[in-house]
Amino acid sequence: MDRRTRYFAAARRQPVDRIPTHFRASKVLVRRLMEHFSIDPAGSLASADALLDCLGADHWASGSRIDAWATFTPRYVGPLLPAPYIPDAACFHTLGIPAVPGGVGELGFEYPAYTNPPLASAERASDIPSGYLIRRLAYYNFARMVNRQAPAAQPGEPLAYESLVASGRHIICMGILNNLFMICCYLRGMEQFLVDMVADRLLAERLIREVGEFCLEFNRRQLASFGARAECYAAWDDVAGQDGILFSPRLFARYFQPLYRELIAEVKRYGLLFSFHCCGSVHQVLPLMIDAGIDIFDVVQTSARDMDLESVYRRYGQDICLSGAIDVQKLLVSGSPEQVRAEVRRAQDLWGTRGGLVLGPSHEAAPETPLENILAIYEPA
Repeated sequence: MDRRTRYFAAARRQPVDRIPTHFRASKVLVRRLMEHFSIDPAGSLASADALLDCLGADHWASGSRIDAWATFTPRYVGPLLPAPYIPDAACFHTLGIPAVPGGVGELGFEYPAYTNPPLASAERASDIPSGYLIRRLAYYNFARMVNRQAPAAQPGEPLAYESLVASGRHIICMGILNNLFMICCYLRGMEQFLVDMVADRLLAERLIREVGEFCLEFNRRQLASFGARAECYAAWDDVAGQDGILFSPRLFARYFQPLYRELIAEVKRYGLLFSFHCCGSVHQVLPLMIDAGIDIFDVVQTSARDMDLESVYRRYGQDICLSGAIDVQKLLVSGSPEQVRAEVRRAQDLWGTRGGLVLGPSHEAAPETPLENILAIYEPA
């Protein structure tokens, strides 16, 4: 099997010649690996492909997106927020949500820090204008889908759609601005929105309705433009933490599951696989998302509560494809190569060649991860 055939078979829980693998890591760790293999660390597609080949990994993942180098989004043509605010990879800035540089840059962790939620001052449902987000649809050119890694890519360039398809190794992905809970949080402020869902149901429902209407219409338009050319659709919504869901699963079922069900049904009209990412202990939310129709779940954070590999396999291994499963919090940082190999063997023993697993780091592998632990993931069985 080639890497594409292997991935799609695993995603559809069909037999594979071996379990497919993905790779993802912080920038510092990527640079260390490229130096180890004497690869030019230029941040180019050629360098990325060379690293995969040296590791023996199938794909370079980015959260729910199995192929970080082949993900397409509609071009944003609206106004940008003034300095010091910055564009963010999730495109929340296109919704008027301010972000400033965050993370720990010298360690390769660079994440936006969202600040000054634009709807923080709302005191009642009527303070949220009708059509608050829908009117922003005019700021997107859905006829011009661009590569997320290189928005200026043109036909013939390495990251252009035509080039990626012609290469025969990449998986074309789409999906953005579908983070229903997180968008509500960043518009309102996470703590305040969590309070709203319990103490001010009318305001919470008004905000969720505005976000839901925008997300569904935004995605109808981008699917109409690009759905026939894509192969996978990705969504993420970090509704869980290390010990479980951040709010009552009853509220998730009431407010968010119906919207996800509608979104997933629209995606499936185009024959795309639906991949959903959520960190943490997901046992209170994942069954609801499986019921809504997802095909793939990422990240399988085995260091979170009750998320050990055997439990996850027993609960969900027959229903969806799982992605990740090699713990980046403890195992890859503090374990030995033999312990990593043992975890890989455990996954191989559980899933065998029946499909249903894409194996790799459960999130971005940390900068301090020993290189030998990364290499141990991809050693031939």
